[in-house]
Amino acid sequence: MEPQTRMTDGTIVTFAGGSLTEQARVVYAAPRDDHYIIVTDRTPFHPQSLSWPDQPGDRGDLVLSDGRRAQVLDSREGLQNRATGVLFMGEAALGIKRGDPDIQAVVLHLLQEDLSPATGAAVTLTVDKNYRDALSLQHTAVHLAALALNHCAVPFWTKDPGDPDTLGASNLDKAAVTQSRITVDCSTDVYRIGKSLRKKGFHREAFLSDLPDRARSVNEALVRLLTDPAPVELTPVEGYLGDRRLWSTRLNGVNVAMPCGGTHVAHLGRIKRITVEFAPTEDGFVMLTHGVSGVL
Repeated sequence: MEPQTRMTDGTIVTFAGGSLTEQARVVYAAPRDDHYIIVTDRTPFHPQSLSWPDQPGDRGDLVLSDGRRAQVLDSREGLQNRATGVLFMGEAALGIKRGDPDIQAVVLHLLQEDLSPATGAAVTLTVDKNYRDALSLQHTAVHLAALALNHCAVPFWTKDPGDPDTLGASNLDKAAVTQSRITVDCSTDVYRIGKSLRKKGFHREAFLSDLPDRARSVNEALVRLLTDPAPVELTPVEGYLGDRRLWSTRLNGVNVAMPCGGTHVAHLGRIKRITVEFAPTEDGFVMLTHGVSGVL
């Protein structure tokens, strides 16, 4: 049974602008399984997405105005039906259609302690900066790795499949990626190259015949992409969690952009280097991307 709430709006989030601390008001609080869930009207926390759960949710602290403090162990996306008041979480939220205008996204802060704050109570939310920074670095790194992969895969297309990436290359990453998981150390992306991709003109056998050489090509491309570091932006910097966000930067003077709801470094100069490794799978390959922190 999903809980009923009186929430009327989605959560306003500020993580896109790099915010780590926000003053907020509690709009919902209740126990859930072995955790305590708190939803606030606004938050700096980036939650793990329901639709593409590649980046883990932020963690940190929540402090009430009376000084009581609790650790935020995780943050996740939930969906609220403003017409019925039903809050959907976890598996129950996965089956909800996003096109319904009554469905709004909220940030679920998962606490171990039951602080029992009243609705409307003032709280201070603070994100664990080191954890956020580590995930942001790997997320930016995997964006650049995807562009480098697309560039190096160009010779293996026998015809133009359309839908190019932001640099004009055929978008193998978008067409083939089935799963992505980001940690503080690396990103693991799983690619499936099946019949549909072959029909679009991708030469599967030739590409997979020498994955170490493919990895060398991508790594060489990544060195070139980082030769002229530029600022990174995620816009809008503030808005409802369900809003569309755009990641953008410049790579050697060329403006690039792609939709993204994660967090990122503020400048490519914060990345010292990016390297990838490829491993074969039954129906494609896995790309392991390592971003190494640099000093701007």
